[in-house]
Amino acid sequence: MKPYNRALRIACLLLFSGIGGCQDLPDVQIANRLEAYLKAFVETGNLTGAVLVARKGQVLFRHSYGMANFELQVPNSPETRFHLASISKAFTAAAILQLQDQGRLSIADLLSRFVPDFPNGDRITLDNLLTHTSGIPDINDLADYDTFARSPHTIPELVAKFANLPLEFQPGSSYQYSNSNYNLLALVLEKVTGESYGGYLRKHILDPLGMQNSGHDGEAWQLIPSAAAGYRPAGITDYEKAPYIDWSNKAGNGSLYSTVDDLYGFDRALNTDAVLKASTRQKYFVEGRGNRYGWYIGKRLGHRVMSGKGRSPGFTAELDRFPDDDVTIILLTNSYSTVAQDPIAEALAAIVFGQQPSLPAIHAAAMPQSALASYAGLYQYGPEYFAPNAKFTLTAEPGYLLLELGDLRTPLVPLLGSNFLGNDFLERNFFGHVVVSRDAGGTVNGLTTRYGEKEFSARRLQAR
Repeated sequence: MKPYNRALRIACLLLFSGIGGCQDLPDVQIANRLEAYLKAFVETGNLTGAVLVARKGQVLFRHSYGMANFELQVPNSPETRFHLASISKAFTAAAILQLQDQGRLSIADLLSRFVPDFPNGDRITLDNLLTHTSGIPDINDLADYDTFARSPHTIPELVAKFANLPLEFQPGSSYQYSNSNYNLLALVLEKVTGESYGGYLRKHILDPLGMQNSGHDGEAWQLIPSAAAGYRPAGITDYEKAPYIDWSNKAGNGSLYSTVDDLYGFDRALNTDAVLKASTRQKYFVEGRGNRYGWYIGKRLGHRVMSGKGRSPGFTAELDRFPDDDVTIILLTNSYSTVAQDPIAEALAAIVFGQQPSLPAIHAAAMPQSALASYAGLYQYGPEYFAPNAKFTLTAEPGYLLLELGDLRTPLVPLLGSNFLGNDFLERNFFGHVVVSRDAGGTVNGLTTRYGEKEFSARRLQAR
C-alpha cells in the first residue's frame, strides 16, 4: 500500500451528535430502526455485505445486502465468508496471549529469543509488537508492496522483506501502526508451537469455538466455499474488481476470513475463559493508545468499546464490542469503501442505545455533462493533506467525476439536496464530502474535501 493510501485509510471520521443514555427499546423496534437506517445505503449502492447486531446475548438483526459475486450475480447472505483484513490481528494477539497463559512464552520476552537473527531483536519485546510500539516500518508502505503482494510468500519471506529496514523510532518510545509487527508475531507463534499459523488457529481457537466457516487464507489455490469476491466502488452505484492480492502476504496481520455468525461466536467467547483467562482479558483489554492486542479500546457514544477494524483490497470489516452493555455490532463487506466503519457502525450502535443518528447526504443528483466537464483538470492539495502536496486529476465520466491519485480511483457523485448548489459531491471510497469552488468569474479554481472534522483544500493547476 502506497503512503497516500495508508494516509487515506484513516481519513473518514463522521461523528454523530446527541449522545445520551441507553433507552431500553424493544428488540423489534430496534431492528426496524436499523433496517430503516441501512436502506438508503443499500438503495444507493453503497452497502454490499452482511450485518449482525446483538444485545445481551440475543441477535436483534442479521441481514445481508448486495452481491457476493457481481459477475455471477450471487447475492450475499449471512453465510457468506468475507476477508476480515486487520480484524485478524485480534486472533493473532489472542493466540500469543494464549501461549503466555500456558507458560510457553511471556510478552515481555525479547524477539531475539524466538528470531535470533532479526536486527534489533534484542531491543524489541513481543509486547512492542502487540502494541505497535516496536518502531519497525510497515511492510504495506514499501514502494513495491503492491507488486510484491500479488505473489505468494511464506512468513519468513515476509519478515525478510522488512527485517533490514532501519527502525523509525526506539522500541517502546512511540506508537506507529505497522502490519509488520503481526507478520513477526505469526512467525513467533510458529517457532514456539511447531505448528503452522493457520493450523494453530484452527486447532486452538477456531475449532474449539465452532468457527467452522472461518480460516486462514494462506494458499491461493485453496477453495473457500461461499467466499465473497472483493470489489471497490465505481461510478454512481456500481463496483469494479479490487486489485489482486495473494492473502499469504497478510499472514498474522490480515489473512483470516469468517462469517458474521462465526465472528459473533468469537465475541461471545471473549466473555468467557474459552480463549483467554479472565485475568488476561482484564489486564490487556484496557484503554490505551491506538491498536493494542488487535483492538482499539476507548469510548464511543459515551460507552466503553473494543473495536476491531479491517480494510484490505476489496473488503472492509468492523467488530465493535460494548462490554459494559453486552452489545455487539458486526459488519463484513466485500467493498473497499469505508462506509461500513464510518458512518454505519457508529450509527447502528447509536440506534441500539436509543438515539436516532442523522443520515449523511448520499443520494445522487443528475448533473449535465457540460457541468461535470467544467470541473475536469489537474489539482493539488496543500502540505497539510495526508500525502503532502499530492496531485490528482478529475475526469468527467457519465453522471459523475473520477478522482485519480496514484493508484487510488474513486468516484465523486453529485449530491442531491436543498442545501447543495451543484458544487457538492460524495467521494465514495472514503465517504468524504467534496465542495468545488469558483472564482469571481465563475471559473472552477479548486475544491475542499472534508472527512469528518478535517478539511483539505486543493487548487486547480490546469483545466482539461
